[in-house]
Amino acid sequence: LTAEFRCSICGVFEQRGATAVTARCLLQLKSASGMAMLESLVAMLILTAGVLSLLWMHQRALVMQRQQIYRDQAMHVADNLQQRMLINAAHASGYVRAWGAPSGPAVFDCATSTCDRAQLSEWDLQQAHTALKHLPQGDISIAPLQTGTGWWAITVAWRDTDETFRINATSDSPACPIEKSCWRLVFSLA
Repeated sequence: LTAEFRCSICGVFEQRGATAVTARCLLQLKSASGMAMLESLVAMLILTAGVLSLLWMHQRALVMQRQQIYRDQAMHVADNLQQRMLINAAHASGYVRAWGAPSGPAVFDCATSTCDRAQLSEWDLQQAHTALKHLPQGDISIAPLQTGTGWWAITVAWRDTDETFRINATSDSPACPIEKSCWRLVFSLA
């Protein structure tokens, strides 16, 4: 009778000598361990790609959320200025402003003292300029439209290299500056 041996590494039972069984098990283990290493590297690569894609999507979501906050702030600035222009419609020409036009110092405080219409328009523009500080490189353009009497456009711009909320120029309103997103409000003073 030949003795039956069990390999301590791979668990194979054979009826040969112990040395032959161990050598055969080691050969099986060497070829299998290389394949297992390759499989684990591929799994790590797939896992890394999945995690990186999740991080990229999260970063894009944060950028879009920030741009939406800027858009909401721009809408608030434009709407607030529109309401101020409706109140002071008789002096609407005092609100005209081109891109990059400097805002003068706050000379009047119409909240605490009486102002005439020209002073009120200057004070309103100063209030809008103060609100633009919440936007990165915030700027504003205010112009009457050529196509209709009493129609005006307020366009608020902020820095955005992706130009997420880009608007095209119409025939009678200024184009959005390069590398900026814009919000345009068109309304009638009539």
